[in-house]
Amino acid sequence: MNLNLLAYLIFFPAMMGLAIGVAQTCHKHGRPWMLGLFDDNAPLVDAVNNMLLVGCYLVNLGYIALVINVWETVHSIEQLIATLAQHMATIVLALAALHYQNIAVLLIWSHLKHRDRSHHDVPQNETIH
Repeated sequence: MNLNLLAYLIFFPAMMGLAIGVAQTCHKHGRPWMLGLFDDNAPLVDAVNNMLLVGCYLVNLGYIALVINVWETVHSIEQLIATLAQHMATIVLALAALHYQNIAVLLIWSHLKHRDRSHHDVPQNETIH
């Protein structure tokens, strides 16, 4: 018995729910944090945050499309559960890695920006001759 159709019917809604939930949570709660990194530049923060949101959706859609192309034939309930777990775990780990990579890049960028700014700023209590 081929259980692939059942696997797809479970996989698609589960992955879409996960993708939407994670992306919306990161989008909502990341904005205040990013405002601090980007010196309260709301238009820039919203642009970057929206690009990250779209990127998250695209990664998920791309992954789903790739998985369907290579999905093995599922013959038993045990294999169905194992296959779903493997494919779902792969995208969860990939999204977590991308999330932390994005945070690291933003933190490094912020650190470099503030370091450069502190080298160019003249302290207020000193006068230039």
